[in-house]
Amino acid sequence: MKQILLLSLLLAFSTVHAHTDKIAELKAKLEATQVAEERVYILCELSKQYWNSSFSTSLKYGNKAIILARELNNQKALALAYNNIGVAYDIYGNYSEASSYYYKSLRIRESIGDSAGLSASYNNIATVFATQGDFEKSIDLYNRSMEISKAINDTKAVALALSNLGGIYQEKKELDKALDYILRGLQLLKPDDASTLISLNNIGFIYSEKGEWGKALSYHHKALNFSRKVGSAVDEAYSLSGLAEAYMAGNQPEMALPYALQNVELLQKLNSKDEVKNASELLNKLYIKLGDYQNAHKYLTLQNQYADSVQAASVKTQLAELEFKYENEKAAQENLLLKAQTNLQQQMIERRNTAQMFTGALLLLVGVLAVVFFLGRRRMHRLNDLLVQKNRDVLEHSTALTLQKEQLAGQAALLREQKEELEKLNSVKDKLFSVIAHDLKSPLTSLQGLLQLIAKGAVPQEKLKPFMASLEASQQNSLWLLENLLLWSRIQMRGLSIKPETTDLSGLVQQNIHLLEPQAEFKELQFTCDIADTHSLFADREMVSLMLRNLIANAIKFSKRSGRIHIASSLKGNCVTISVRDTGIGMTPEKLSSLFSGNSSSSRGTADERGSGLGLQLCQYFIERNSGSIWAESEVGKGSTFYFRLPAASVTQPDEHAPAVAEAVEMA
Repeated sequence: MKQILLLSLLLAFSTVHAHTDKIAELKAKLEATQVAEERVYILCELSKQYWNSSFSTSLKYGNKAIILARELNNQKALALAYNNIGVAYDIYGNYSEASSYYYKSLRIRESIGDSAGLSASYNNIATVFATQGDFEKSIDLYNRSMEISKAINDTKAVALALSNLGGIYQEKKELDKALDYILRGLQLLKPDDASTLISLNNIGFIYSEKGEWGKALSYHHKALNFSRKVGSAVDEAYSLSGLAEAYMAGNQPEMALPYALQNVELLQKLNSKDEVKNASELLNKLYIKLGDYQNAHKYLTLQNQYADSVQAASVKTQLAELEFKYENEKAAQENLLLKAQTNLQQQMIERRNTAQMFTGALLLLVGVLAVVFFLGRRRMHRLNDLLVQKNRDVLEHSTALTLQKEQLAGQAALLREQKEELEKLNSVKDKLFSVIAHDLKSPLTSLQGLLQLIAKGAVPQEKLKPFMASLEASQQNSLWLLENLLLWSRIQMRGLSIKPETTDLSGLVQQNIHLLEPQAEFKELQFTCDIADTHSLFADREMVSLMLRNLIANAIKFSKRSGRIHIASSLKGNCVTISVRDTGIGMTPEKLSSLFSGNSSSSRGTADERGSGLGLQLCQYFIERNSGSIWAESEVGKGSTFYFRLPAASVTQPDEHAPAVAEAVEMA
């Protein structure tokens, strides 16, 4: 873990609480002031505050600042807004867009002679070149930034440039040169300046690479104590990582282990996905070296999970950019509509004024004609006819304007409908991604981690059996989850057709029991079945099969080892009632009351099985579409029973000897 290159203005240290308070304070100031010159700098500061928490929000405030700065012709504020948007793109890895905004800011700062701004722009552009591996250009730009900072006596900016130059030479493996630059930068900072933390840790990493791990420990311990004193969790994580790597370089894995464990715990709290992945990789290596293969597998799995999370974060960033572009395009359309309405209103006003002026002129002319009436009555009649024609023209223009306004209103309604449809599809997409990311990937990631350990020969043969039994049950649960997910998706996207037919209930129950027997055997469960051969349903066969499978699978999921599952049916009137009863852990009254409210959440099974919460939704949906009903009963510690009632295929006398129907199963 190394923090080598630093963007200008990223040297502030604050807690999450202080960061939130700062944003709230800025928003309050923005609402309180109507002074445009103050508002533009508040918008710039808000854009900066969202750099590390919300890419799209940072862009939103940055673009608002650009618009206002252009209206005010405030070139300094405009350059600052461009720079802030560039940093946002830089942090989220879009170096092409970042460079574009950095150069826009640089050109303005050159034209207005903003020395401090020029130093920051050169530093940021140099960081982009360094990220792309063009070290020579980055070295040249860092030197330019440093020379300007020296000229204006900005000591912190000089220290920043020296630290970044040290980072470049560290990447080039010129470790002595790198150490010299970073130490020079460190001497320029006060001992109690929190900015020294970065330099202390970087020096430690360099000494580890040089093999002088004793010196590395000294610098990382200084950084650790100082970071805890100033409350910088990020630098505390870098210090812990550096200590673990230093002890590893000294071939002392037992000394490295506690620091590595503290590091991964802290990074998980900070939600730093890429760094958690690196920390998990270090712990995997440590445990393999210590011969603890179970923990090695645990952190290899965690490494793979966070590698997927980093990729998902990248997708999320792209989605945020697309969402931002969509919002911009939508705003542009709304501006065009507003402009069109404004133009129409302006035209109406101009034509009305023209008509009024024309009418006034005609009235004046009529007055003159009245004075000279005896000279030209016929001429007066012609002028009156001309006035009538002009009024008709004005009326026709007014009608045309009204029609255009109605057309624009229709287009606006169509845009609203399209927006609602997009939001609905986006909600379905988010639900799908959420289920896939949190529930479907976990067993697959676990299997991948185990296979990697087996491929490395890190797990002895006699320890494989418990791993394989657990993974087999986990993969079966994943198959049910995938089937439920696909059905739910089809329902959300385009609905599902119902094909009721005469369905043999007994055969369908036996078929699903046989299908789920491997999972039941894993928990040593016993099935008992009391389904009359004469009981048949008039319903969609595939939907009934899926309902039975979900209810039986959940009975297995929440049953204790060596428990019992009882399936029964009874006929009353023209309906058949089916029950699935287990002797499992049961449900609280609060959980039971929320099952069919649409707000039920997923719960883990007695063997830590995962679920998505879709099974019960699908059962309820299918039963209602087949003119049936579903309900449940449960008692904590004694088990649960689910009932569902569907139309019978043919009406017979009620079965007085049918067993009593029991109640409810918890849904995943």
